[in-house]
Amino acid sequence: MNQIFSSLQRSGFYTYLILAAFSLPLFVISCGTPDQTEKESEDKPHVMLEQFCLEDPPLIGTFNGLEFFEGGISGMYYIPGTEYEFLLINDRGPNVDISDHPNAEGQNVKLFPFPDYAPKIMHGRLRDGKFEVLEIREIRNPDGEPITGLPVAGLDGEFPELAWRDLDGTPAGYDEFGIDAEAITIDLDGNYWITDEYRTSIWKLDSETLNTLEIFSPFGDNPVIRPIDKVFANRRPNRGFESIASTPDGKIYSMPQSPLWNPNRDKADESRIVRVLQLDPETGETQTYLFEMEAARGDIRQRDWKIGDMAAINNTQFLVIEHATRGDDQGLQINLFDISNATPLTEEQLNGKTPEQLLNAESLAKHGIEVAEKKHLFELADLGYPKDQYKPEGLTIISSTKLALINDNDYSIDIDYENDEIIDTRVPTCLYIITLPEGEALDFVELER
Repeated sequence: MNQIFSSLQRSGFYTYLILAAFSLPLFVISCGTPDQTEKESEDKPHVMLEQFCLEDPPLIGTFNGLEFFEGGISGMYYIPGTEYEFLLINDRGPNVDISDHPNAEGQNVKLFPFPDYAPKIMHGRLRDGKFEVLEIREIRNPDGEPITGLPVAGLDGEFPELAWRDLDGTPAGYDEFGIDAEAITIDLDGNYWITDEYRTSIWKLDSETLNTLEIFSPFGDNPVIRPIDKVFANRRPNRGFESIASTPDGKIYSMPQSPLWNPNRDKADESRIVRVLQLDPETGETQTYLFEMEAARGDIRQRDWKIGDMAAINNTQFLVIEHATRGDDQGLQINLFDISNATPLTEEQLNGKTPEQLLNAESLAKHGIEVAEKKHLFELADLGYPKDQYKPEGLTIISSTKLALINDNDYSIDIDYENDEIIDTRVPTCLYIITLPEGEALDFVELER
């Protein structure tokens, strides 16, 4: 733990503004009919949710007359032994999907107003009702140079991404170490581990310099890249590794945001099966388990469900965010899953079909494969979580009864096609503290460093 703090203290980067915030306590009732819920609420302790939102975040720059501010927080990790201090990581920087732009010609195009933007790791703190950002540092390649969030050239797969720097279609280029960072954790030795959606990769960073030490990925031939199961190259475009967790026994776990397009896109949109990768960081050996995502409901199609983040409770139990928003329906769930009785995946073909092609846990069980056991804990919306913050993407465990959650506000930008301009969505970045009743405490084991 001292290594972590010394890294923060010795960094040569300057401290950003302390960001003012406000606190808004909210609460949840258990499920049931209105009469049952009212009666239960009188006797049963509630899960509590408190909200702390950033104001006046640091300015990134101006594009087409619109100011852009820091945000896009996609992962978080509680720094053990502190009073509500966290590592936060943001993604590839301000970008907008403009695949529907007339000049895109059906390609998968993203607009990058600031193509040189470097994804960052932040040191955040909640104190006296204020959510503060104390420091922001740039993620760096093995040579110590800041990386960008631009796509990586030459990635295999269907519907590859292209980057524009303006609405006229000027190419923004590529970056060999481009990253769409999505999650962060700390291992037993104090190293930082992060995940990437682009190339379905897991990165090990030096905690003091944020230099890249190793990348575990099915793509690439750079000396720092260590290969993992080639099947992860079949990720849905920009739906690679979205989550990460470190366990007391030293393993690293990650899950893609969506089921793999395995062996291809056909039937993948109907699949509920997402993989849980176990990585031994010392040997590079991996093991894969399977997890069944939530089912389609109402306006929500199966392909709308996404993994937001995961956090290790102990060596076999994890918390996971599952979320989907479409039309009038929304699901923002925190669930618990356990791999202790799950079947390790040892073969890719089960009577001629991949696990993803078997679509669900019931079909897998007929082939002798048990998925991770899952327990639904609560819907964030039932706690009063705001509907417009539809991307809860950072989750961490503080104690057996205390969790923290953060939303990705997509840098509070979107595109107005009618007027061909970027607009401010006014969605804030908010930190949430979730308190569980003592009777629902997790079997949490803190890592010993």
